[in-house]
Amino acid sequence: MNTSYASSSYDAWELPPEERELRQWITDWYQSAVKSGYVEPPYELDNEMAERLEGFFRFGLTPAEGANVVFGTLH
Repeated sequence: MNTSYASSSYDAWELPPEERELRQWITDWYQSAVKSGYVEPPYELDNEMAERLEGFFRFGLTPAEGANVVFGTLH
């Protein structure tokens, strides 16, 4: 996942604004997870995790908060 979800082989600007925002949020989530040391590249995002992340996005979590929820230690 070295490339941004906001860009791909098709024109990302053809997507609805919310879809572009979600893809950018997931890209930021990934970068936050790497920066925090939770994952190392490459990281494969499966459909189940993508759906979970979409829920965090819609709930209003920041990408860093989403990374902490997914990978952080539970107390």
